[in-house]
Amino acid sequence: MNSDPFLLPKPWVIAHRGDSGEYPENTMSSFRNAWELKADWIELDITYSADGKIVVIHDDTLDRTTDQKGEVKLLPFNMIRKADAGSWKDQRFKGEKVPDLWEVWDYLRSKNIGLNVEIKSGAYEEIPIETPIEQELIDYTKRNSLFHKTLFSSFCWDSLVRLRELSVEAKLGILIGEETSSWTEALELGFRLNAFSLNLSAKGLDKETVSKIQKEGFKVLVYTLNTEEELKFGIDLGVDGIFTNYPKRMRSLLT
Repeated sequence: MNSDPFLLPKPWVIAHRGDSGEYPENTMSSFRNAWELKADWIELDITYSADGKIVVIHDDTLDRTTDQKGEVKLLPFNMIRKADAGSWKDQRFKGEKVPDLWEVWDYLRSKNIGLNVEIKSGAYEEIPIETPIEQELIDYTKRNSLFHKTLFSSFCWDSLVRLRELSVEAKLGILIGEETSSWTEALELGFRLNAFSLNLSAKGLDKETVSKIQKEGFKVLVYTLNTEEELKFGIDLGVDGIFTNYPKRMRSLLT
């Protein structure tokens, strides 16, 4: 397998929150299985805990994906770690923990797989920390020579601006919400930031739009396609990568 995930054959299989169709999302078991299934990339979500730890979780609260309740940004990480992040999916995952980013990254950094780090909007809000989340990300990536296998993305475009100010090497993916029918504004930002990709919903997307974006020099990554029909649609669009909760299903369609 090529050690540079940016050079892998397309469309890339991007395991959305890991192998989250079969395992509890954003947990180590989900990430481990995505790697074992030979996904090209793993996508995860990060935000801050009350004490400034970078937490791997999608929601602003613990309510949906753990047995505890409360806002992530109001809880210290040691309390978040006590939550059971697996039983909601299936009892066989009882005891799964909410990881911090470094636990996941330390596991993946020696593996032949890319990592898409999505910075949640809440992590950009003003909180009492000394080092902004973007600085921590760039410092780790630089220290471990991981720019060649890392993509940073966010719906919070200000966060992407800050990342670019900190590093010319960082590869940036501009996330566009499902409700956004126009991608032209994102394209303008892409030029300004020298972004790598536009990450957008497959809803309403057509081959012509995909081709237009690609001709402007950007990769097109689409979310989140899960059924065989949806995945075939995404593949037929000619996109560069597909976020899916079922990486095994997508891989089988490509082989």
